[in-house]
Amino acid sequence: MKRSRVIELGAVAAISALVAAGCADEVTADCVLVKPQPDGSYVVVDERLCNSSSGSHSAYVLRYGGHRAGTVLRGGTTVRPKNSRIVTRQGTIIQRGGFGKSATTGKGGGG
Repeated sequence: MKRSRVIELGAVAAISALVAAGCADEVTADCVLVKPQPDGSYVVVDERLCNSSSGSHSAYVLRYGGHRAGTVLRGGTTVRPKNSRIVTRQGTIIQRGGFGKSATTGKGGGG
């Protein structure tokens, strides 16, 4: 009888861990101009500009969250959310503050 309880508790713990991992928040990241517009919104630019190795990337920053309408982003933050899966609108998964693999192609980000 003790064995079956150990197995049950182990199974419940394993399932709970899988459910928790699957419930991690997904946050969308947009590459924007660092300087906000007069109304406080941000101009969205091509995400490659945030991954540029040309040195001009200081004019651009990733903003996490917010509400996007066309090329305008309102709200969001430059603070990377913890314990979240971060994906750009073009499908690139952000890893450790930089660009990772594409969610659709599995290829690494360029730069």
